Amino acid sequence: MRRAALILILCLEAPAAWAQVRAPSMVDGDLPPEEPRPAAKAPRPVEAAPATAAPAPARAPEPVQVRAIEPVRTTWEGVLEDWRERRRAVREQDLAAARAAADRLLDARKDLAIDDMPDFAASEVRDAERSLAAHLPSDAAEHAELAVRLAPDLAEAWLELARVRFERDPSKVADVAPPLWAAVRAGVREPHTSRAFLADVLAAALAAVAATAAALLALLFLRRARVLFHDFGHLPVVRFLVPLQAFFLLLVLLGLPLALGLGPWAFLAGATLLAWFHLPWRERLLATVALAALAVLPAATGAAARVTAWTGSLAEEVFELEHVADGGERAARLEARADLPAPALAAIGRFHKRRGDLAGAQRWYDLAAKAGAPAAELLVNEGNLAFLRGDVERAKADWLDAADRATDPVALAAASYNLSKLYLRQSQLEQSQQARRRAELLAPGFVARHGSDDDFRANRWILDVPVSEAAIQRLAAGDPTPAMAREAVRARLAGRLPPRIWPWAPLSFLLLLWVAALLTRKVRRSVACDRCGRPACPRCEAQAGPLCGQCVHVFQRKGLVEPRDRERKEAQVRRHEAAVRWTERLLALLSGGGGHVWRGQVVRGALVLLGLAFLGFVLLFWRGLIPPPHATPFLLAGKLAVTLPLGLALYGLAVRDAWRRSRD
Repeated sequence: MRRAALILILCLEAPAAWAQVRAPSMVDGDLPPEEPRPAAKAPRPVEAAPATAAPAPARAPEPVQVRAIEPVRTTWEGVLEDWRERRRAVREQDLAAARAAADRLLDARKDLAIDDMPDFAASEVRDAERSLAAHLPSDAAEHAELAVRLAPDLAEAWLELARVRFERDPSKVADVAPPLWAAVRAGVREPHTSRAFLADVLAAALAAVAATAAALLALLFLRRARVLFHDFGHLPVVRFLVPLQAFFLLLVLLGLPLALGLGPWAFLAGATLLAWFHLPWRERLLATVALAALAVLPAATGAAARVTAWTGSLAEEVFELEHVADGGERAARLEARADLPAPALAAIGRFHKRRGDLAGAQRWYDLAAKAGAPAAELLVNEGNLAFLRGDVERAKADWLDAADRATDPVALAAASYNLSKLYLRQSQLEQSQQARRRAELLAPGFVARHGSDDDFRANRWILDVPVSEAAIQRLAAGDPTPAMAREAVRARLAGRLPPRIWPWAPLSFLLLLWVAALLTRKVRRSVACDRCGRPACPRCEAQAGPLCGQCVHVFQRKGLVEPRDRERKEAQVRRHEAAVRWTERLLALLSGGGGHVWRGQVVRGALVLLGLAFLGFVLLFWRGLIPPPHATPFLLAGKLAVTLPLGLALYGLAVRDAWRRSRD
């Protein structure tokens, strides 16, 4: 049975097996002839496609893999925590932890796009000073270098670095010069420092002008007081009074402006009026300049305040919000104010963008646009928001539109720089290079300081446009402080005079003085005798000349007076010459240029008085009218190093010249 079943299976499967594989044969002759292998087909020649043939569909390019932009992850609370960690590590002498915390602070500064951390840098400067006092120059150098990295615009940090390098090796002057030059540039760049310096200079200059004008007018009056008192006694009403009564009447007239509350300018103008007709033309011109300078002093003070107003102003708030580390308190104060101008609104928007709040930034940018902010700057920043949200086409359109509209080099450079980054991500290398080259040509310093090719964080890879310095200066000019300063100075000078007549009434008074001088050129007036100083009056004596009648009879008409009277007159002349000589010397010792004015060299004396007064007020205002946010020991030292040698040299030359001329 089993054999029959096997034979049956083989019979059923035999045709299929034969069709697939032939059974092997034990005899070679039984094999069929081998079929030749088919020859490989020759490649078909490529023929030109007919004109009417449809082109083959192009293969879609593979998408370019680009690195994603990293969102802002740093928070202000994290910054403060890193700072506390550094302070703890420094206190516990854990150098590794202190340096790690410092690196995190610097990284957070980049992540939040903060230009300066002056509070932290000032603390590092103090640590550097303590390290120098403890004779630890290496630690001091580390603190100073971290300070300049935390706040590149803090001049004090650069000065401390220069001091540390000098303390470490005084022979290496080349290492001290770069931080000193960087301190100068930082001081010019940072408004707190530059405007405070300008305020000190202008305040010292204006105070010097006021002091010099008052001193000059007082000296001119006192120099002619004896002669004008003599002529005052010849007036129609006064001639009937005794000399003592006439003297007191003159004092009453002189002090009348002060008694009426008309201010110092009216007092000096009255003194000038009394001495006006006894002054030579050069002294009249100088007196006119002095009174005119006092008349325009309020306007000059307002102009000086306008270019130096900063502390407490809206301009300071906007600048600090744009460039300085802040926990959000300043932004909250600005947001609570009503009727903010466009620069402040744009600064608030950029503050939110730098913290990663894109929706809040867009809201404040929209308000800035309604308030009239420059369109190009807003388009660049709004394009940045669109790019960070993933809307590449909107970002490209905004940047191109900004490049077409921009007139500010910084805005145009930022738009071109951002376009270069976008073209690079789209593999458009030639366009990227052209846009990058254009940005570097327009604002090389701005691109070098804020741009980055390897940092893909949101605040580093593309550039925002900060509020321009011109816009911030306009905010400072609109501060009410200049008007208040102008009115305060005017009230101090004019007293109860109405504000609406200032300065036109004083200038009109000066014009009337010159008209009166021209009309009274032929009026006879007394002069001081060249020998004894007595009034040489043409009304009291027959002759009118440089000598009084007594000197004429004693020294020119010899033999007319007794020898005893002649000796008495000669002694009087010697006393007068000694009084003039010692008065010149005393005034030179007291004021430097007062001796020259008393001698009659009014121009030279006025210049010396002005120079010494300016240097003196610079030292007097050593703390500064606008003190810096962080007090620095270099301020007084720098002022002393510059002004004290100049002042002593000018004072010494003036006194030496006055004494030499008094001997001659």
